[in-house]
Amino acid sequence: MSSLTNSTTNNSCAHCTHFRNQPEYLERAIPGLSSMSSAYASVRGEDGICAKHERYLSARSSCSDFAVFAVDVLPSALPT
Repeated sequence: MSSLTNSTTNNSCAHCTHFRNQPEYLERAIPGLSSMSSAYASVRGEDGICAKHERYLSARSSCSDFAVFAVDVLPSALPT
């Protein structure tokens, strides 16, 4: 398994296909989270879960298993 590092480049977890930070996903993935607060909380920032490594981490993290999120590759596919 590759080690994680912090990154400010576009190869960060925030732009990776394995990264999940949608509040609904986090509340399903972390049982009991909504009893403490909510995945919509501002203290979470953009943190999320790496589906490949099964880790909760910062969106600024990165690793050698980075895979470009499809929307990042084809921005013209976004609705206008």
